[in-house]
Amino acid sequence: MSETEKKKGGKLPIIAALVLVLGAGGYFGMKGSGGSAAAEEEPEIKMGDSAPIGEFLVNLADGRTYLRAAVALHFDATFDAKHLDSDMPVIQDAILMVLSSKSLEDVRSLDGKQKLKWEIAAKVNHSLHAGHDAKKKKKKKDEDAEEPSHGEQKVAKPENEEGWDADEGPVLKVYFTSFVTQ
Repeated sequence: MSETEKKKGGKLPIIAALVLVLGAGGYFGMKGSGGSAAAEEEPEIKMGDSAPIGEFLVNLADGRTYLRAAVALHFDATFDAKHLDSDMPVIQDAILMVLSSKSLEDVRSLDGKQKLKWEIAAKVNHSLHAGHDAKKKKKKKDEDAEEPSHGEQKVAKPENEEGWDADEGPVLKVYFTSFVTQ
């Protein structure tokens, strides 16, 4: 029996060493591929600066009422405020298009105002991305062809935990600093 114990005792250190070597190789192999996977993960989005965009006076889609609203936007931390002046016409146009597409019934309730914020954030983000990236311009034209002809964009509730009006930037929050219909 001592001979079998010697055989088992002789194989045990070899098996342990193989397991250790394979385990270490697997660990470093996974760590190497995990490093690139971690780099591909979405970066954490952080709030940056906010800026007043201006006051808007628009006829609502029903043609009988108008809306006067002052709007401010809160951008993510990666948005360069130096571009705000050059982007202002794009931002204001996007907001005007959204506001003028609404009826009084669309914006009267608190829920309607919240949906309006989501739609403004989505439209401004879409417009800013399209304005800065030639590839996205082509994609925007393709998407616009699929949207309803009356200009309304269907926007779902953002899924972030922070309560932002958009899941990704540059615009994360929309604020109405005044809001009057007549």
